[in-house]
Amino acid sequence: MNPNKHFCCMSKNKSNRILLVLVYIVAIIFISSCEKKTKEGMIVFTEIPNNQFTYDVWDLSKYEGAHIIAVHPGEKGELPLNLTEDFHSACSPQISYDGKNMLFAAKKNAENPWQIWEMKLSNKKTRQITSFPENCISPDYLPGNRFVFSRLLTDDKVGTNYTIFSGNLDGSNISQITFDPRSHGALSVIDDGRILTLSKQEYPEKGKCKLLVLRPDGTKLELFYKSDPDEKIVSPAIEMNGKIFFVETDNSKGGQLISLDYNLPLHSREVITEGLPGEFAGVSGFNKTELLVCYKKPNNRDFLLGVYNPEDQKFSELYSHDGYSIVKGVQVKAYQRPKNLPSEVQMQEKSGLLMCQDINFTGIESLKDAGILKADKIEILGIDSTLGIINVEEDGSFYIKVEADVPFRIQTVSKDGDIIHGPGDWYYIRSNERRACVGCHTGPEIAPFNRQPLAVREAPVIIKENDELKMNAESKDYEHE
Repeated sequence: MNPNKHFCCMSKNKSNRILLVLVYIVAIIFISSCEKKTKEGMIVFTEIPNNQFTYDVWDLSKYEGAHIIAVHPGEKGELPLNLTEDFHSACSPQISYDGKNMLFAAKKNAENPWQIWEMKLSNKKTRQITSFPENCISPDYLPGNRFVFSRLLTDDKVGTNYTIFSGNLDGSNISQITFDPRSHGALSVIDDGRILTLSKQEYPEKGKCKLLVLRPDGTKLELFYKSDPDEKIVSPAIEMNGKIFFVETDNSKGGQLISLDYNLPLHSREVITEGLPGEFAGVSGFNKTELLVCYKKPNNRDFLLGVYNPEDQKFSELYSHDGYSIVKGVQVKAYQRPKNLPSEVQMQEKSGLLMCQDINFTGIESLKDAGILKADKIEILGIDSTLGIINVEEDGSFYIKVEADVPFRIQTVSKDGDIIHGPGDWYYIRSNERRACVGCHTGPEIAPFNRQPLAVREAPVIIKENDELKMNAESKDYEHE
């Protein structure tokens, strides 16, 4: 045996192994580079056939045949990528905080209900999270590997409405967090950890859409913004740089971009597109100064994707597709993770507490200016019955213990039994929740008085659903019939 030949073979094998390792490393770098290119800077959006577009977030028929499309605006010659080609219909993309995954609503086949799915953007691999017989829509991420979405439920008393649920991203521990007779949709989680929802009353009469805000456990549901009578909110709301942005229509023109101050949402409405003719159908954040918008030029049929600067009101087009409208777009990148709010809900508790400082303190100008009678009582109204009438304290305060997750409304009543005002909006109190308000119909922006209400010096009045109770006219205590 020639030792030199053996040595040469060994050297050659070693060289081959080194070459294979180098090729493997280069391949990994190349693949990683390709994956990175498919993710970072990409914009994903819902694209629907144009003849189906309507300014109604509750109309799911417009999303039949819709798909989620991805584009790289800065890459010349790159074709759009259909991320949901394996689905009959898909919409409502939301990007995870690390920019790696996407939540969306979709249906595999035309006969299937809408469900919530998640996609890994690097390889388009999908997994189904929800599997309910009813439609599930409008997902968004929550901190702690959780998510939130709306599910269509039917109740014998109030009919059908979209109710908010939350759960783990693996599909476990999914639970209901809203319990009022309203439809909640177009969800978005803002930086402070709360959920903004576009909601409309379904019972006892149909109501207008309002922006409400609540914590991820369903507590502290309250008004965030409501439109004027001739206007209508038609898109999810998003937060950027201390501002809230959404699309609103009125009777004379199509969708316009609206901004609110996060700290004063009820009194800071501003139209930020008055100088730009045309209509808008959706908005999301793009960079520190610009918004990613869905915009239709005057006399055009299609909503296209573009960037809008609210400061100089300049618009630049990014992508369009003849015969299709783009109704929601979002950029693929890492996002600031919202606060992970702790929960006070304890399901073993069967009730919660509500305290009001003064029922005669109101933010309604028509009541303050009319010289109305002083209210001495409140009536608590359930879905189809009165849950009780109680006297309030001399300072106008009341303190009640309410059965958890039971919807109710409150109206104020004079000592002679005349209704002063109401009923107000729907409430519900979660298990172990503690809520307080300054007065009736005051709005959430008014600071409380710096005093102890008389009502909290005694035990709360207990309010129970379906109990046949009557009020003792001389006290706050109930007597059973």
